[in-house]
Amino acid sequence: NGWGWSGTVMQWKRLTALVAAIAISARPLVNTLLWLHTAPPDDEVGAIPVLSTEELSSFVKGKRAILIGGTRGVGLGTAQALAAAGARVTVVGRDEGSGGSAASKIRRRAASASSSGATAEFVRGDVGTVCGALDLVERLEERGERYDLAVVSAAIFPDWTRPLRNEDGLDRSFAVAVVGRFLVYRNMHRFMNDGARILNVMASGHKATMAMKFDEDIATGDRNVTSLLEAMFTFGMGNEIMIDSLFKYDENFAGKKKFTMVSTHPGMIATDLHRGQGLAFDIFEYVMVLLAGISEEEAGARQSSILVSEKLHPFGLTLVDHLGHGRVYDPIMADLIDQKQDSLWVFLKMMERNHSCDKES
Repeated sequence: NGWGWSGTVMQWKRLTALVAAIAISARPLVNTLLWLHTAPPDDEVGAIPVLSTEELSSFVKGKRAILIGGTRGVGLGTAQALAAAGARVTVVGRDEGSGGSAASKIRRRAASASSSGATAEFVRGDVGTVCGALDLVERLEERGERYDLAVVSAAIFPDWTRPLRNEDGLDRSFAVAVVGRFLVYRNMHRFMNDGARILNVMASGHKATMAMKFDEDIATGDRNVTSLLEAMFTFGMGNEIMIDSLFKYDENFAGKKKFTMVSTHPGMIATDLHRGQGLAFDIFEYVMVLLAGISEEEAGARQSSILVSEKLHPFGLTLVDHLGHGRVYDPIMADLIDQKQDSLWVFLKMMERNHSCDKES
């Protein structure tokens, strides 16, 4: 029995090594296919190169950066890259324990890069409800810090098997990806410097040419999601429509032109954030990470390079895919924005206006 068990283990090791070898050799092909199956290129932006820590330092050293959703995943990787290059980093998350751990990891990364002047601190905040998002904005303003760079990657992966609602009656994934981010962006002039750069990280509309559906009934909480794709399309497309709306309706983006924003795709990141959605999905994600995945650190280096790139449209919105290439809206996405933008804006403004938050804390 012992010999048989050892033989089985050895077979599994060999199979795993074979799968990994095939995946590594297939990566260029997979990335090329993903690059082709996305929106048209923005020739004014082109390809944005990944900067070294030394190159990044020339842009961010001594600057203040806030990362909302910066305790795990791409947010944490980006925070580490910025701190290693000398930025003064504040990460925002829901949990004190993971927040403290993230800040410690960021400080260690900065120390290993011999980065002078870099700092890292944690601020507790939750953009999953209207009151939570507005409370975070108020506390950031009260702190008196003014930030030069912002990265917003906060998200909750949808669970279509048992849809969860927040206290506002909205699907939790949509509430974070669209409503919470909308409230933060609308109020960024209260804690960001004029001319600041904002990175919106979300797997959303401009990255794929397939016909995606934005379901207004899910967005407004009138019905639950029934599938993963339905959930992801609605909060991903909702985020895209909301971002574009800022540059049409919001005075600080469209009128006074205070900020430069770039909306990016996080890429296929090797993380446990999506686990627990069923065996089939876990296997699918594992294979995709092998085929095209990158680490949190690699994702952070790419995202921070995009954030500071001189190729971005100044005081406008730039779209960038998971490989760092500038994109423009696919005609399908552009039509969807035209159809849904006004109604979504009205709904978000209503959520902003019709809240009742306890100020005792």
